[in-house]
Amino acid sequence: MNNKYLIKWISNQKKKNFMNVIKTSSSNVDNWKVGEKKIYNLKKAFFSILPFEFKIKTKKWYQPLIIQKEVGILGILKKKIKGEDYYLLQAKVEPGNSNGIQLSPTIQATKSNYLRKHGGKSTSYLNFFIKKSKKNKILSSFRLSEQGTRYFNKSNKNILIDLKNQKIKKLKNFIWVNRNNLRYLLNKNNLLNMDTISVISCSIKKNNFDEPLNNFQNILRKIKNIKKNIQVKKKIVSFANLKSWKILNDKIFDIEKNFFSIIFLKIKSNSREVKQWSQPIISDHFISLNGFLIKEINKTNHYLLNATQEPGLNDPKFTSSVSIKNYRKSIKNKKINFLNFLNKKNVFKFVNSDEGGRFYKNETHNIISIISEKDNIILPKNFIWASHNQVVDLIKKNLLTIEARNLFASFNIDKIH
Repeated sequence: MNNKYLIKWISNQKKKNFMNVIKTSSSNVDNWKVGEKKIYNLKKAFFSILPFEFKIKTKKWYQPLIIQKEVGILGILKKKIKGEDYYLLQAKVEPGNSNGIQLSPTIQATKSNYLRKHGGKSTSYLNFFIKKSKKNKILSSFRLSEQGTRYFNKSNKNILIDLKNQKIKKLKNFIWVNRNNLRYLLNKNNLLNMDTISVISCSIKKNNFDEPLNNFQNILRKIKNIKKNIQVKKKIVSFANLKSWKILNDKIFDIEKNFFSIIFLKIKSNSREVKQWSQPIISDHFISLNGFLIKEINKTNHYLLNATQEPGLNDPKFTSSVSIKNYRKSIKNKKINFLNFLNKKNVFKFVNSDEGGRFYKNETHNIISIISEKDNIILPKNFIWASHNQVVDLIKKNLLTIEARNLFASFNIDKIH
């Protein structure tokens, strides 16, 4: 598809898909309640937000997390059109989208949504992802974690399905895009939904040639060491005892601005399952930074991984070489490993934003820098080089954070199934 036509189509979708978002007070969000120990929906569906105390050895901090026990579906349909692979995406408006509309997966739905707990319309193309059919081929299907700094043990099924020769009706707010279109969209700020990239991440092909520097068991040992040495103790507290946080009628936020705010919205739309609703939503204080260092070793691209334990996840994972929430605040307060390499040698750079159903205009600056073999950097103990094929395996084992796997997928967009 011609990229100019794609942008024109997106522009027309923005005009057709109406969404009015108004910030409001916590007492004015319909069907929601801010209780002593949680913010929750009165239908006991969708999600809730609970305040926690976290402790690692002598370090203690307080923050809320989103609780959403349901496993959602992120799914993309694929088919051949004139011998070329195309992927069905939807133009979706969300209250927290930076630019109003983003190209999301064919289906992007929580269990509450596709079971129609909201009382609205059904989810388009749902049956392809919940019913098995010999007419289709599942190319990839993995349950992968979401942001462990914002969610409590949240995961979604990431599914890519090949329709083979099956014909389906394309609905008006859906469009077939090819690899060239996906690559083009990545260079347009906040147009390609992060959940679309997440589905792509578990569908990246391995290279025919791949000679890793490190044995895969040595890489896994980094995770085991974190799990052994870093025990995160957590307990639910009341919002009143959420130290260093302030509770106002229109928002809840940490005073030092190390985390985020919880704000409240009233929304009207002509293109969602329901015409109007209210909800709380997470809003970061500053932009985030997500960066990978890549080094060619043994004629194989290697990615510098950092083993880390995020508070909202039970087990540690690998994240990007540099992964920082509230980046503008962080650079003033501490030394950041490898930031100098990202700043001076970046070869791949784009901006995307978190999914707009739970996060309000939270943007991330993504950078990849390729360093030379002459750059002999000293690795801190939690860092390790992993080859392209090893990163693919780590994604399938759910051992990469969403930030790392999405950046890896964006750089390797041409290698999607």
